[in-house]
Amino acid sequence: MRKLLFILLSWAMWFPFYVHSDAPEPQAKIIGGIKSGTNEIPWQAYLNMTFGEGASERTFICGGVVISTDAVLTAAHCIRNGSETAKPENVRVWVGITSIFSAGSMNSVSVREIVLHPNYNSSRFANDIAILKLSSTLPDGALPIRLASADEQQRADQAFANGWVSDGERQPNLLVSGWGSTDANDSSSGATRLQQTVLSGVPDNICNSMWGRNINSSEAGIFLCAGSVSPTLGRDSCFGDSGGPLVWQDPLAAADSDFGLRLVGLVSFGEGCAGRLPGVYSEVAGQTTWLEGEIGPGFLNQATPEFDVDPFTANYDGAGDAVEGVQSVASGGGNSSGGGGNIGIGSLLLLSVVIGFRRGVVS
Repeated sequence: MRKLLFILLSWAMWFPFYVHSDAPEPQAKIIGGIKSGTNEIPWQAYLNMTFGEGASERTFICGGVVISTDAVLTAAHCIRNGSETAKPENVRVWVGITSIFSAGSMNSVSVREIVLHPNYNSSRFANDIAILKLSSTLPDGALPIRLASADEQQRADQAFANGWVSDGERQPNLLVSGWGSTDANDSSSGATRLQQTVLSGVPDNICNSMWGRNINSSEAGIFLCAGSVSPTLGRDSCFGDSGGPLVWQDPLAAADSDFGLRLVGLVSFGEGCAGRLPGVYSEVAGQTTWLEGEIGPGFLNQATPEFDVDPFTANYDGAGDAVEGVQSVASGGGNSSGGGGNIGIGSLLLLSVVIGFRRGVVS
């Protein structure tokens, strides 16, 4: 318990940004967010992963997503530290909480098995997704969110295309949440209360051109990009938010008990936080076959959850500081000499000094 208290009190004090030539390191947070209300984001999970022993022991912080009564999704890079994969007994998961000071035995769920995506590639940021299979039941306040189907993802992609403006106001059609940093320029700004904000989905072709190089066709369903709702407003996920949920609202199901909320992505990586380029997320719609094989087909057919609040209706006015040059690169791509330049998602490792996963480090 003393170690947990140390983690809760000190994790926001140090979010080092470092990457290695053989295994880029993760980082993440919510920039330009508002505080989440109680039970507003009931699918959100808070994770601690401990690697090593004794003097070499290190603990990382990530987000996660409840997708069934016995499974949580997170980013694969949260579970892998270099060549070491976290053991189930060294992963702590809390669900149904809003403040990390509420993290205790009553809302902790134990992990019986960890499954990394078989094609996870840390050097190429591909298939950055892992399953935490639970051995205990969900506590009160925790509810699973449904995954976007292939058809829903198609509708989401169309909404992103219709709502994106390269150098103007964009449609707020995505929701991201987490306990990560809240100030892009202050690594000690981590939140103890869950934060949320709305973003704008970036069409694949626009994101590819902004990053500077196209993703090959076989990777079209792996990545999903999201940016600020304005090129001059700082909003993003950041250090400590890795593995957390990116949610879209299906207008065709908005009247349902879950408000049509669908998980479309997991926080993965970006160019710092709230920078010139959109954040990149692991798309989940294309992973359902693998997920069904690991969890069982029942999780896709579970009853529609009943959520108390539609988080898209919250007041986000004033969320996000005004900044210059945030994600304002025209759709044709950027200049290689400006603020990070053309960074191809297909060859991120070559320029990993400006790219970071969004995992937090506390010890």
